[in-house]
Amino acid sequence: MIARCLIALAGLAAVIGCGEDDGGAAANGASSFEDIPWALVSPEGPSATFTAGTVTGSTGCNRFTASYTQDGDALAIGTVATTKMGCPPPADGVERSYLAALDRVASWRRVHDELALADADGRTLLRFRAASPAGAWTATATRQPGAVSSPLPGTEITADFEAGGKLTGSAGCNTYSATYATDGAKITIADVSATEMACDAPEGIMEQEQGYLSALPLAAGYRVEGPKLSLLTAEGSYVATYVRTP
Repeated sequence: MIARCLIALAGLAAVIGCGEDDGGAAANGASSFEDIPWALVSPEGPSATFTAGTVTGSTGCNRFTASYTQDGDALAIGTVATTKMGCPPPADGVERSYLAALDRVASWRRVHDELALADADGRTLLRFRAASPAGAWTATATRQPGAVSSPLPGTEITADFEAGGKLTGSAGCNTYSATYATDGAKITIADVSATEMACDAPEGIMEQEQGYLSALPLAAGYRVEGPKLSLLTAEGSYVATYVRTP
């Protein structure tokens, strides 16, 4: 096997994709890369989800969307549209290299929980792993009546997606537990319960807690982008956003 690293970021000691000629060992299915949230192996941040002819994700800074067509192991990605947020170094270099790689994609192969996208010569451009919400997270924003807002100063809301489908954490005052299940980029959260301690400070803490706990069962999808997790409703609005707990 000949390892090939195709895209090096200028001035950055990370690579977008480093792959191997696989000799056809991957087991491809007609749509076995679709409806799965993929996270770039290195550098951390870029992501992609392929669903019904549209690929969406993050460049590591901006959100992007594009059309795609697939025929067997052939894959072509159309013109990419992105949001226009300014990206400081090194995120700007990661974004440029990632978008350039997407433009060169000609084929795909799947090996277990990894996806490799290659150019017309079969050389790996991008390597992804299937993303998962598993692990411990700290909320940066939660769905409240009328708005999605940051936690009140002095409060912390957490979520720990444990093996076996158990979700636990702090809702700001009380601890809570629930069950969860994932299917590709879909997630369901059910059986939410919490302890019954009353907290009187800061003002609004109990209303915030109730808003968060009531919103969790609305989650229908998720995105993992580097150290960030988003829970989304079926319509695509935010239930909660988190950063990975150190």
